[in-house]
Parts: sequence; structure tokens; C-alpha cells
Amino acid sequence: MTSPDFIALSQTSIQSAISPEVAIKLNEILLHDSVASTNDELWQRLSHGKSTPAACLSETQTAGRGRRGDLWHSPSAGNLYLSLFWPFPAETNTNGLSIAIGISLINALKSRGINNLQLKWPNDILYKRQKIAGILVESRYGKQLNTVIGIGLNFKLPTTTQNKIQQATTSLQHLCTDVPCRNKLAGKIIQTMIETLEQFQINGLHNFIPQWSDYDALADQAITLINGDEHFDAIARGINKQGELRYQHDGEIHTLSNSHVSIRFAS
Repeated sequence: MTSPDFIALSQTSIQSAISPEVAIKLNEILLHDSVASTNDELWQRLSHGKSTPAACLSETQTAGRGRRGDLWHSPSAGNLYLSLFWPFPAETNTNGLSIAIGISLINALKSRGINNLQLKWPNDILYKRQKIAGILVESRYGKQLNTVIGIGLNFKLPTTTQNKIQQATTSLQHLCTDVPCRNKLAGKIIQTMIETLEQFQINGLHNFIPQWSDYDALADQAITLINGDEHFDAIARGINKQGELRYQHDGEIHTLSNSHVSIRFAS
């Protein structure tokens, strides 16, 4: 059950917010009250032989996950748990896809009057270093490159949930005097994701690189990189054309492509 503060997910309302030119590219929109994970629902759909573009949304997730397999807390408080399945040609290089999706998500939220958001490499949307959304990209190879992109966006976070999350978080309820309609925003995000995936399939990150500096939460910041028991301090220096993080350590510039490494603000 969704929170009484929010209208339940509605296929009709979501579809009405997607332009006909984009909606025709989407085979179906799946809505659920509760699933283990919206990403997993789309992988299960693929296992049943359905490999066409599709979206999946749920009021809550019992086993939502983020990057590195971390638990994504998914209370039934009217948040947005949304995944999109997209089949790329087998030869597609998806390096940096989470960055393209992140930039497009920020732009979609800006169009609804939600400003001052930043992207923390490679997949967290922040407001003043507080996480409001996360992105999870998963790919599996076959005759085509099957990709699922999951987005979790906080509309409202109960205090009990915030206390379980080991980082600063926020929600649209705290940022907006007039919280956007969840169904219409979901439709807008689905449309933006499809448009982004089509651009990315043709030009990779090329169209998104110029926007990175506007949204880079780590720009020239002191950071700590953590990989298991190993950790060291560095200075973030943007990204390269492949979407890898550039960082300065011991006077030299290095790059990081492994999103399994955890990054924290050092100060």
C-alpha cells in the first residue's frame, strides 16, 4: 500500500505524460504493489522470452539494491522505484551510461522546478551532499546487450528509514513546497530515459560530457576511495571521455572505472 499522502501508481497517468512518439517505443509498463526488485522483475521478464523495451514500477521493494549490492531501502511511502529494460546492439559500449542517465534525470527534475542537484560519480543524485536518488545499471550479454536501468527517487522518507541509511539523505518533500505528481514525473523520467538511451546508442557519452562540469558533486573535492579494507585520500578531477573518474593522488592523475570502489567526501 502506498502512503495516503500520495496517489497510487497509475498506468494511464504515467502513459499520458509520455509523448506518443516515445510511448510507441515502449512495449509495456508493469505496475506492482510489491516486488523483490523492479530490476529483477525485468530480468525475469527476459527469462520468459520478452526482450522488448519495458518499464516496471512498484510501490515498494522487499529486496531493492543499489551499487555494489548495497540494500536500497524501499518503504511504501510513495517513493519512485522504477526500472527500464532496453536492448542495445551486442557491440554497444555502455561505459558511462549511469552518468548519461544521471545527467538526464537531473535535467528532468529541473524541468519540474527541482534545482541545485548534483551527480556524485558514478550514480548518486545529491542535494547539498544529501542523496535524493540513485541509479543502478545492469547488463547481460546475449544476441543483444540487454540492459536494465533502475532508479530510486525519494519523495518521502520516514524517519525510521532514514535512521537505517548510513549516509545523509533527503527527499522531494523537503525540497519542494509543491511536490510533483508522482505518476506524471514517472512518465517524464521514462521518456527522458528512452531519449537518453537512443542518444547514447549513437554517440555514447559525447552529448553529455559538456554538461558534466555543471553537475559534478566531486569537482576538485577531497575524497576518500575505499576498496574493501584499503582506502586512500585523493582530489577528484572530473571525468574523461569514457566516463571514468579522474583523481589526483601523490601528484599524479589516475582514472577509476571500477564502480565497486566506494567514494566518500573527505571533508
